Amino acid sequence: MVQFLGLCRFSYPALQDFQTRHADLSARRAALYAPDRLDLRMMWFEHILLPGIRGQTDKDFKLLLLLGEDFPDPWRGRMAELIRDIPQIVPVFRAPLHHRGVCRDALMAARDPAADWVAEFRLDDDDAVAVDFIARAREDFEILRPMAEQTGSGALDYQRGVLVETGPEGVELLPLVARYWAAGLCLCYPSAHEQSLMDYPHHRVWWRMPTVTRPETAMFVRGSHATNDSPINRREGITLKIPPATLRGILDKRFGIDLPAFRAAWDDLRRLGRPAPPRGGLR
Repeated sequence: MVQFLGLCRFSYPALQDFQTRHADLSARRAALYAPDRLDLRMMWFEHILLPGIRGQTDKDFKLLLLLGEDFPDPWRGRMAELIRDIPQIVPVFRAPLHHRGVCRDALMAARDPAADWVAEFRLDDDDAVAVDFIARAREDFEILRPMAEQTGSGALDYQRGVLVETGPEGVELLPLVARYWAAGLCLCYPSAHEQSLMDYPHHRVWWRMPTVTRPETAMFVRGSHATNDSPINRREGITLKIPPATLRGILDKRFGIDLPAFRAAWDDLRRLGRPAPPRGGLR
């Protein structure tokens, strides 16, 4: 039995591990919970992340949604409404703690003791996975299993994806192949393993465990916009030449993303003068 367990942070006010610095926890909360910022993050979450999770062909997984215990209304109520029809998403509310520790503890607590293996994945609230991500990973684990049994762990790295970037000119799509990006990565180990994916920096997984890499099919989307905590380096990947119409079809069929609806939502925020934060904000 393999348990598929994911983690998504949504504006969680961690005590550290952000690249953007703040004077104290009150200043961090004020930045994370700024209305303009929450409207923007909620828009990405609704239009980019949720369709692929809702449409998974294999429903046997759990995605922990980490939020601060003081996550404010009306966004708290709106979040509950957005995920109401997706039982696989489990909200986890926590007080401000050290980022890696609280994420690790949430993942460890959610492990199924009856499982032989756990396969963990991680998404930011502006990322997405293809609708067959769980199904494909379950199949590919059987390829990885012999090596993981020998070494005690292993990784599945889905390398083909789409970067979706919003800016003054609108929405830009960039298809690419990139190694060991967090949104396309799944780490596998026995369920009694004492570490979680938070103990393995995603860009250095390749020297910690054997990996199976699959570059053939688009499996992830990464969002790029004004409130990313860290910039996305396009030079880390290989850009693909895909006709725009084909690319729009990939977003629709592989991820369930309604691109016209996303563009309309982005335009609505821009007409309201949002997003206000400059690049280098917080996740």
